[in-house]
Amino acid sequence: MYEIKHSEFLDKVHGCWYAKCLGGAAGAPVEGIKKIIDTDDFEEIFNPDLPNDDLDIQLLWLDVLENKGINITSNDLAEAWIEKCWYPFSEYGYFMKNFMRGINPPYSGIINNSFYKEGMGCPIRSEIWGLISVGNPKLASDYAYLDGTLDHADNSVYAEQFLAVAESLAFFETDMEKLLDKAMSYVPTDCKLKKCYDDVVKYYKSGISWIDARKKVLDKYSHPDFTNVVQNLAFVFISLLYGNGDIRKTINISLKCGYDTDCTCASAASIVGIMKGYKGLGTEITDLIKDYFVCGVDVVRPSDSIKGLAEDTAKIALAIDNEFVNITDIPTELQGIKKTKPSLEIIIPTEEGMKKEIAKTSPIKWKMYGPYFEQLDLPMNPDYPSPHGEGCVLPDLVCMVNNQVFLDKKYIDETKLEMPKDAFICNIDAYEDLIPIEENISMEGQMCVYLKAKIVSDKDQRIWAVIGNTDGFTLWVNKKELLSKDEIRMYTPYNNFCFVDLKKGENEVVIKLLRRTDLLKFAIGFREYNGEHWHKNKWCTDLK
Repeated sequence: MYEIKHSEFLDKVHGCWYAKCLGGAAGAPVEGIKKIIDTDDFEEIFNPDLPNDDLDIQLLWLDVLENKGINITSNDLAEAWIEKCWYPFSEYGYFMKNFMRGINPPYSGIINNSFYKEGMGCPIRSEIWGLISVGNPKLASDYAYLDGTLDHADNSVYAEQFLAVAESLAFFETDMEKLLDKAMSYVPTDCKLKKCYDDVVKYYKSGISWIDARKKVLDKYSHPDFTNVVQNLAFVFISLLYGNGDIRKTINISLKCGYDTDCTCASAASIVGIMKGYKGLGTEITDLIKDYFVCGVDVVRPSDSIKGLAEDTAKIALAIDNEFVNITDIPTELQGIKKTKPSLEIIIPTEEGMKKEIAKTSPIKWKMYGPYFEQLDLPMNPDYPSPHGEGCVLPDLVCMVNNQVFLDKKYIDETKLEMPKDAFICNIDAYEDLIPIEENISMEGQMCVYLKAKIVSDKDQRIWAVIGNTDGFTLWVNKKELLSKDEIRMYTPYNNFCFVDLKKGENEVVIKLLRRTDLLKFAIGFREYNGEHWHKNKWCTDLK
């Protein structure tokens, strides 16, 4: 059993929250820049007056713990989010859409979330669980799982569990390498996060610079989304190892690595903050923020004092019957806090569970028509010998193995958009924004198909259409062409967008899709419009 005096425990909790605020303030001004950040020191750019989801959602979790007690469920957290947290960004938005449609955790982090399920949105919420589970890594890991599976899966959940465990153990472990190794033992040995960690440790021990280690990480683990968890946790590993327990150096390395800088700086700094304690950070660091935090969600704390936040967090830790730690010299006014044995329900997702959760929702019912295509028509290159005999009129070999389709070619009457009955392929029930086209068509090669559906709105309204595509498409709503893109690109769910004006009642949606490469992926989702960019608006959940 570990033993720690209450005053030392509180100082370390204070050090964690202060470092969290400091790291977030350092990284927020350059969040999303995917290159080496050209600055000598974070003080040149840091801004402690910016609200940050890294802290905001944990303030909400503290509120839940204070009102519900320590034996919370994922649904307790989810309901609080819907009520008090407006953030609809990326995986947050997909979670909110899922939960509001009746999909519960852990499935709310998986369904309709293939692109963002391994983002940084949940690892940044680990500190609260590590702090209240002081010296109890299994409990910290379980709390992190309840949290992370709201809006994430796989490596993101592992990352939150890793950080929560590290923060739980950092109260008693003074060797950074040992601390990280112990925390990583709570992560599946065959996951991508663990493999990345092992590589970073290898780079560090080989004696190469942190800049070279960063390059090797990106060569092996980079992802186009700047928030992807593996590359960003690698930067946390790098900054903690190369930072040698110096919080300024640790933050500066995290910052200069770029990508999701507010998250990496804050997560790395938090661990150092626990190990050093607030007093151990030194006044050069603790004078940078004058004991206040900024909150951007609908949570009201007794004060905006970081020290007060630490005191409130410590009270929750005292309310846990923790068999692994003995907190001594507890002040008289806190000795009456009732202790409760933790009992958390951990639900592991299954295929059967996935089917049941998806079945709770109403799909968009698409009808698919086509496919349309023709043989590729290209003349032979006169600079090369013909593949055929003299006088032969056969097409070039490249034409024999390729078809062609064009976005500007009208395979049906695109003014009336009436679909030929003989071109009907099948009905598609789309439970997610990503329409399962490839699963419902057997032909291979280049092609064009048309999709048609009816959407019912309970009022006249303007909304956003947000589109993910790999190939060219045209979108019509109520026979009005709204968006046409003749492009081939990598799929993300946010590749294109436009306004859609819906009328009260039925609205006809028609989409023309091309497949000119090996795979067609297309997603369309609808977000509310309140005068702001779609990224700041919630997904529509009331369309039928």
